[in-house]
Amino acid sequence: MRVVPDFDTALREAADDRYGLAATVLTADRGHAQEAWRALPVGTVKINEVFGGAPGGASQPRRASGNGFGFGPELLDEMTVIKVVDISPPNT
Repeated sequence: MRVVPDFDTALREAADDRYGLAATVLTADRGHAQEAWRALPVGTVKINEVFGGAPGGASQPRRASGNGFGFGPELLDEMTVIKVVDISPPNT
């Protein structure tokens, strides 16, 4: 965490990173919050929170933070392969 002169500088510096797992934005301004979650190239944006996320939700990291879902039902989908088996009774 560091102090910057204004919100635009904060967004610019936060976006100028090779990683993109998550970001926390501390603001009382709803407009700034919306601008941040739209502009930041990260998988999770937390507004006025340090931990958490949507229960059962999923997000995808960006950039050098990796790829693929890190949690949630989508993670299970990425680790499984669907196979369909159609069985008909034998002709008797």
